[in-house]
Amino acid sequence: MLSALGILIAALGGLMFVPAIIDLAIFNEDWQTFVGGGSVSVAFGVALFLAMRGQEGEWTIRKSIMFVNGIWISISLFASLPLYFSSLNLSFVDAFFETVSGLTTTGSTVLSGLDSMAPGLLFWRSFMQWIGGLGIVAISVTILPMIGPGGQRLFFLESSEQSDNPYPRIREFAAKIAMVYSALTLACALSYYLLGMTSFEAINHAMTTLSTGGYSTSDNSMAHFNSLGILLAASLFMFLGGMPFLYMIRFFATDRPKDPQISLYFRGVIIATLLIYFFKQALSPGGSVEDLVVSLFDVISIVTTTGFGAGDYQTWGPLFGVFFFILTFFGGCSGSTAGGLKQFRFVVSWLVIKEAAAKLVYPNRAVPMRYGVRVVDNAMAASTLSLVFLFFATFILFAILLQMTGLDFVTAISASATAVANVGPGLGDIIGPAGNFSTLPDAAKWLLAIEMILGRLEILSGLALFTHSFWRW
Repeated sequence: MLSALGILIAALGGLMFVPAIIDLAIFNEDWQTFVGGGSVSVAFGVALFLAMRGQEGEWTIRKSIMFVNGIWISISLFASLPLYFSSLNLSFVDAFFETVSGLTTTGSTVLSGLDSMAPGLLFWRSFMQWIGGLGIVAISVTILPMIGPGGQRLFFLESSEQSDNPYPRIREFAAKIAMVYSALTLACALSYYLLGMTSFEAINHAMTTLSTGGYSTSDNSMAHFNSLGILLAASLFMFLGGMPFLYMIRFFATDRPKDPQISLYFRGVIIATLLIYFFKQALSPGGSVEDLVVSLFDVISIVTTTGFGAGDYQTWGPLFGVFFFILTFFGGCSGSTAGGLKQFRFVVSWLVIKEAAAKLVYPNRAVPMRYGVRVVDNAMAASTLSLVFLFFATFILFAILLQMTGLDFVTAISASATAVANVGPGLGDIIGPAGNFSTLPDAAKWLLAIEMILGRLEILSGLALFTHSFWRW
């Protein structure tokens, strides 16, 4: 486990030399922080690998859980080094918060002045989200052979993918996911460039679009470009980022599986967009195509937990703030880069509710619940409902803890919601779409960083470490 972690830390350090080259090309002094951070990470990672190689035995489910948690914490610590030592003069908690937000593709930020920030730092923020969006599988593709059968467990611990895996070798599965992810990122960058972004802006926003992360190179996010074409392109690729990767891999295959969550995802986006659009027209008649495009963009941005902004929807009225707060919890599809509860769990929960209602009328009913072609057994139903419960329990618990740090009610509950669902912006004047998290107390930032990691691990894998049974050998 530790040798595998060493490889990933060393690989992360090697990636830090990319933004170093970018800053060095324009003679920005921050290139030194990336070289320093990269050197420390590579040295530590290589030393850890060499020290632990061949000494760790069989890869078990317990080790998989520890590895998944360990990677998000350790990678966040090392990835925060360039931000901490940069010219931004960030405290360590701010650097760590920004890094966790990036790697978990949450998109909450403590930074302002992005329009004039050094390109290396902007690239590193975007690149962290791209790495985090791809997740454990793609960044671990080179170490999976040394993990063996545990590699399969590793993917299903970090991801919510519930579909049958047609690839018996996890390395082949991971490689195909990486190919699809990279191809979509390239197509997104090309679209942005053709629609008016500079090449640097296009690359950065493409990485944070497909990862459903939401970091931007401007404080005004997507509103900076004032382009309906860019908003439409962003809507398309954010939507694709919220789709199951397995479905996209097998899109042209004759045995492509039917996935009920996709139709719910599509219908939900359309219905939410139309509701917001017509509510806006009711309050302020004289709608236009621009209103419809902005409504679509904002809905997809929140549902896929990307968090891009085309403006501050709180200025439309309190009704819209409540509506977008509710959308925060939905999320994209299972097996995507999106956060939230995921559409899969809504489908399964609805099947369980329907079955329970039907049994009241027909107690001897013996018709199995089906998710597509799969039978939803008691274990799957119980797992789904328990995770839904834990998701909201975590949200409520952290909202209470955040209020204890001095945050007001609206800021606390929206911050907790946006962290556990990995969305980004919250509600209110402080952390709303037009604000950021910089003025929050340090204690609140630590709590939110923990909650973001729990949300990325979909609660259970993170909470397992706090159970007595996990540590009972």
